[in-house]
Amino acid sequence: MKRDRWLRFSIGIVASIGILIGLQGWTFPFNHRIGERFADGLSAKMEFQVIDEFETRRAIEEKIRQVPSIFRNDQKIISQLPDQLRGALGSIAEAGNYKELSKDVRKAFGLISNEDSSQLEIMGTKKGSLTAEAGNNIEFDFQQLKQVITPLDVEQSETHISTIVEEFRQLIAPILPTGIADPEEIKYRKISVDATLAIFDKEAVIPLEDPLADKQQWIATHLPDVMLSDLLNDAGLLGQRWGDFPTLVTIRKPLERWLRSQCQSSLTYDQVATKNAIEKARSQVEPAYNHISRGEELIPPDGVIDAGLLSILEAEYHASLAQFPWQARLARMVIILVLISTLLALNMWFLAMNEPRVINQWPRLVIYYGVLIFASALGRAVSFDPMRAEVAIVVATTMIMSVAYNQRMAIVTAFMLSLMISIATLMDISQFSVMLASASTSVIFLKHVQSRSTIIRAGFLAAVVCLFVTWGMEILIYPSPSINHWWDMALLQNCLKNAGWCIMAGFIVAGSLPFIESTFGVVTGISLLETGDPSHPLLQELIRRAPGTYNHSVAMATIAEAAAKKIGADSLLVRVGAYFHDVGKIPKAEYFIENRIAGAPNRHDSLAPAMSTLIIIGHVKDGVELAEEFHLPQALINFIEQHHGTTLVEYFYHAANKKADAEPERKLDVEESAFRYPGPKPQTREAGIMMLADCVESASRTLSEPTPARIKHLVHELTMKRLLDGQFDECSLCLSEIHQIEESLIKSLTSMYHGRITYPEQKEQKTA
Repeated sequence: MKRDRWLRFSIGIVASIGILIGLQGWTFPFNHRIGERFADGLSAKMEFQVIDEFETRRAIEEKIRQVPSIFRNDQKIISQLPDQLRGALGSIAEAGNYKELSKDVRKAFGLISNEDSSQLEIMGTKKGSLTAEAGNNIEFDFQQLKQVITPLDVEQSETHISTIVEEFRQLIAPILPTGIADPEEIKYRKISVDATLAIFDKEAVIPLEDPLADKQQWIATHLPDVMLSDLLNDAGLLGQRWGDFPTLVTIRKPLERWLRSQCQSSLTYDQVATKNAIEKARSQVEPAYNHISRGEELIPPDGVIDAGLLSILEAEYHASLAQFPWQARLARMVIILVLISTLLALNMWFLAMNEPRVINQWPRLVIYYGVLIFASALGRAVSFDPMRAEVAIVVATTMIMSVAYNQRMAIVTAFMLSLMISIATLMDISQFSVMLASASTSVIFLKHVQSRSTIIRAGFLAAVVCLFVTWGMEILIYPSPSINHWWDMALLQNCLKNAGWCIMAGFIVAGSLPFIESTFGVVTGISLLETGDPSHPLLQELIRRAPGTYNHSVAMATIAEAAAKKIGADSLLVRVGAYFHDVGKIPKAEYFIENRIAGAPNRHDSLAPAMSTLIIIGHVKDGVELAEEFHLPQALINFIEQHHGTTLVEYFYHAANKKADAEPERKLDVEESAFRYPGPKPQTREAGIMMLADCVESASRTLSEPTPARIKHLVHELTMKRLLDGQFDECSLCLSEIHQIEESLIKSLTSMYHGRITYPEQKEQKTA
């Protein structure tokens, strides 16, 4: 006993610490929320700084605008152009007329006839412009180009082409490090004309953290310096260099055409590196602050907190936290721990007085306090804007406690959770009242849960109460001379949000019923209705192999259910339990009298009383094994174990005594304990009802003339026998309830065996 007390004490201490951690009891709560009203306004309690969101955002945007777009340059693409030009010029030098050139070369140099222009487009130029540019003198243009690249001395032709190619190589040399960009890529990336570009070599390894850290690794340039069209105009880098190469000047126009046609983009946009550079720049921006002086008005009279004001109050809150030394935090933590421990001590006293099945079984106690810890931590976590869902956590937890245990325990849990969450969040009587009222209302329909719609209805009822209590508490606590305050949209939105969370809590609990049942080891009316369906495989087996027992179970379920309703017990649980209480008779059904066919020999006539007793008592053990095999809930297995308690198998006990008296020379010692059921005795009111209903229904079948007086005498005699035998010592049935059960059983059995009119045919049969 002392060890059990220490175990419960230890569980309570661990639960107190767990709730303290979940509520973060060492931290002073931030008790402002969007929509909160201040009739007298609110001023700053101290000097502090608050981030200027507008200026900070402007500084970040400016910093990001300065970040260059990162490109990788493949120099090989441009460095191959001179060799390509050599081949094109060589083909021109060898050709007798322009028609001997390939279409690619003709296209590149603009040597296109009227027939060809209908099929080709050069750098976005269509047929009309091509015709205007080439005219009808293509052959003349070809001969002019050939004359420039081919000297009079044919043997020097190759040398002259090499000179042109070398000068071209020098012409484009300055653009090799920066490369050429694709106009479509620039347009797609929306890069402005004045933007800076960072050009990396294609094979360069760019650091992820700060891509632009090593300035020697990249070249800064501007967009016109990588656009071929800008480079080739007179103000561009290439356009200004034509005069430095006399040989190239004479063929500038056809060379520009060839370059526009053959030059491909060498720059590839590096999206990852650019994004990393932007993030690095963003992180380097220091926030801009506004200074708030002590006493400065934050909220005007009758003002309401919005998102902007909330950020200012959060800044004041964090600034105030910095002023609290660790001693103050420790003191708060100790105070909160004492409050929680006091609440849990009172809770344990309540459990000891009213819920012994929880306090006396440490696994149940651990689960219960585990739920409290989780609910309190989650309630605090979701209490902040924009969720504000703490009422949903309290309502859902209260519903679970009502389903798992009872309404009284659910109300106690609701009070504890509402108080603890209020202390850790707003510290507001309004919040406490809303949570407690909503949670208390939600259990009204949950005395016996026989359908999921019952839980959903409970959620809707809690939502209605929550809406009006939220609205009423706001009006009472934050009065305003303005009548419009009563219909303030922020207030109505908060009311509707709380009501919506209550409805959602109902749906969540309804959908979680299977998990609730398995966690708490309980069975709800929904599961009972599903299990008690006659199509259940175990009941079908009972009907097939032990029909007499099944009929007895159905009759017993009827009278037991009525008795349970009489004293306010769980009538559905009693009814379904009655269906399964004798399933252990299935393996040896023929040994039980209700299953014996009329005229068939009694199998017990050939057995010793002790052996017959073992068979009769064995149906309890067999029933438990069958129930576990078919995965029946533990609540129904308890009925199978407890419906006989430790009662005496009187028939075979007396038979054994008679046999012992008839054979005194064998000195048979008949021990009463060998003829008693193993138990346990009934542990619940429902199990006590089951025991009485079982014995009186079976015994009533033996009455030759079941008159009301005989039924009353029989029921009273059996009830007193069980009572004096101590079978109800371990359940919570009181004498008044036993008397009510007795009256209900008498009434039910009398109705079952009521007198009927004897018809003429029946009279003649009796006379015969």
